Order: sequence, then structure tokens, then C-alpha cells
Amino acid sequence: MASDPLENRTAPISEEEAAALRRTVRKRVLWAAKLAHGSARFDCVVVDLSLGGARIYLAQPLGKGEIVTLKLDQMSTLRAEVVWQEGHSIGLRFTDEPQKIVDTIGARLPLAPTPSAASA
Repeated sequence: MASDPLENRTAPISEEEAAALRRTVRKRVLWAAKLAHGSARFDCVVVDLSLGGARIYLAQPLGKGEIVTLKLDQMSTLRAEVVWQEGHSIGLRFTDEPQKIVDTIGARLPLAPTPSAASA
């Protein structure tokens, strides 16, 4: 699996530059969710979402590499890995099979691959 080009960034990049680096469509959302880390459960807010992962707002700090479970309201759970954290924003990379991700969020949010991603 290729590494995330945003993972080791040192300087901020524009939203357009970030979108060009992503392989999947990312949609802005404002969805309540729960994040499970071991036996701990935290309320969080999903602020953007793709078939590859999510950016969430979480009051509690979690370190890069932590394995978590994201429970979107009215949907099933998705397993994920924390790939970055900046303040209260945390980036997750989904680790479930792609079909499970599509089945979980595809009906509520169209996340088809971008044409440039399909040709890559």
C-alpha cells in the first residue's frame, strides 16, 4: 500500500493541493460519531469523509498509529488507523475492506473515484 503523501507534511498546503494528492473523492460533512479506542469511547464529529478515510474533530489526543473504530450515527462501524493529528483534528485511514466502506457510507454520500484517480 502506498503511503499517504500528506502524512509527513511539514508545511501547510492549500485545500486544492491536498485534493489533488488524494486518490478518492473527499466530501465535507458534519456528522456526529463515536470513536472507540480500546475500552474508551469518545464523542467526535466527522468533518470530511472519503472511501479512504476521514478527518474528525476529537477533544482527546490520540497518537499516530493508534487503531480505532469509528461508529457513524445510524450506520455500522469502520476500523481505522490514526495517520495524523493537529490540535483537535485527527486523520483516519480506513482499514476495512473497500466493499464494507462502500456498503457503510455509499448510500448516504456518493464517493465515486475522481476521473484522475481512475486513470492513475
